[in-house]
Amino acid sequence: MIQSRITLSEISKALNVSISTVSKSLSNSTEISAHTKKRVQEFAKQCNYVPNNFAVSFRKGSSNTIGLVIPNILNPFYAKVLVGIENYLDKYGYKLITSISDETIEKETKSLSKMAGGYIDGLIICVSKETELKSNYNHINELINQGTPVVMFDRICETLNCDKVIIDDYKAAYDATEHLIKDKGCKHIIITSLIDDMHHGKLRVEGFKDAMKAHNLEANTGVLVAGTAEELKQKLETKLKMDTSIDAIFGVNEQAVLQSIHTTRQLKSQGLNKHIKIAGFCNQCQADYNPMLIIVNQNAKEIGVEAAKLILNRIKKTTKKGFQTKTVEVYLT
Repeated sequence: MIQSRITLSEISKALNVSISTVSKSLSNSTEISAHTKKRVQEFAKQCNYVPNNFAVSFRKGSSNTIGLVIPNILNPFYAKVLVGIENYLDKYGYKLITSISDETIEKETKSLSKMAGGYIDGLIICVSKETELKSNYNHINELINQGTPVVMFDRICETLNCDKVIIDDYKAAYDATEHLIKDKGCKHIIITSLIDDMHHGKLRVEGFKDAMKAHNLEANTGVLVAGTAEELKQKLETKLKMDTSIDAIFGVNEQAVLQSIHTTRQLKSQGLNKHIKIAGFCNQCQADYNPMLIIVNQNAKEIGVEAAKLILNRIKKTTKKGFQTKTVEVYLT
């Protein structure tokens, strides 16, 4: 039989003291004598008393809990952002509730609905792909209109009244492409993308194109976009077989980078292609398996830290500034 947990009321009756005295004793208040505090605390420990955090939050008017919604947890980028957020919040006594949208508006909306109503003091979110493509931010706007502080990161909506954390996707792609040209001597570079329909994906392609043009190199014929990894593989195989002058591939996202690695290895084993340099937005640990891989490190953990800072500043009202967009520096490794 499951034993119900003891309440403050039951402790007060057992010790013949007020509920207020019990509560203050368990909070180690200086208003209560050392003898009474010790008596209450020892009794509570014997009874395995566990505080009702929701009730405490209701009385305080805050939960000391931040909600986090991310598209998926398998992508190392989001996992590192989560670590950055959690580590920073922990320093200030805040808990984190994390939910996965699986790139759908439906799951994203359900997550926000569950978190609303006092369960969280603020929300940090990277919206789902479906949310961005449909430009449907009503569920987030509702939370903002209720007075809940919100911070968006990575995928943002400029029109929402909240703080945001991003990287300069255009500049990161431009700098990485220029590195391939100037430092690695590459002249025939193609770009691969599985997120061409996303805003940050478009910015990265534009950065690539402009870097190529700045060095008088052809860019338009070197853009390979696809909706699936299998489609990208087929396009890449065809392109590399037809054009043996290609000496580098720049991947716009992790799946594009990994598909580029896999395809070039496969073709090389067949003796169809020389060594091709690969760069792109990818998980840093991939460099451990591919020492020649050039990674655009998105500084994911720092993105998490900055998002956590912004949300706590809003909650604690330590900033009176208008909503701001923080740009985190990235670097090549």
